[in-house]
Amino acid sequence: AHAMTQSLLERLKVEMARAPYHAFLDPAPVSVDEAAGEVKVLFRAKPEFRRAYDSDDWHGGVLAAMCDIAAHAAVAVRLGDMAPTIDLRVDFLAPARGDLVATGKLLRLGRSIGRADVEITDPDGKLVAVGRAVFSALSAQPK
Repeated sequence: AHAMTQSLLERLKVEMARAPYHAFLDPAPVSVDEAAGEVKVLFRAKPEFRRAYDSDDWHGGVLAAMCDIAAHAAVAVRLGDMAPTIDLRVDFLAPARGDLVATGKLLRLGRSIGRADVEITDPDGKLVAVGRAVFSALSAQPK
């Protein structure tokens, strides 16, 4: 099982590197638990992620992108393919500072729709944002 999990983590790293936008965000997959449908992704703070020049708080748009990426990863790992985003919602709970971890948890994967929740935590483990995303599973290629 460990080798399978390791290969899923390696595949996730490769898939995440395919998007030019990700080259800027630099998501770093930390762990994959296929059975639980859970994926953890580290995002290291960059000056460009700040909401203002005189603030260390992250811009909400970057947090939303983190939610999309982590939720998609949770769905894609189970689906075995990419899945376009249909809907994304984010609740911002507290100012986000420092390196952040987005944990995507698969809620349900049906024939046409996949749903996942995301929790974003700061270096102290404080919850700074939560999100939910819905993806189309219809475009996935049968394996």
